[in-house]
Amino acid sequence: MTAGTLVRHYTAQELLASAERAIKERRHSYANKVLTHRMSQREADSHIARMEAIAAWLKREAERERLL
Repeated sequence: MTAGTLVRHYTAQELLASAERAIKERRHSYANKVLTHRMSQREADSHIARMEAIAAWLKREAERERLL
């Protein structure tokens, strides 16, 4: 970041939307990597599961923000 740049704070809902989009993209790209033997299915599943856990946490946070 450069001097004078404002830091944008994102809502949990905005972050959730990005996480859900990333999950969809990873499912597609990891499937291709598994097919071409550049990634194991186990590794792909693990990465996607962690991203889904992040999305679940963000969903709870978004609900909390909505209730405030």
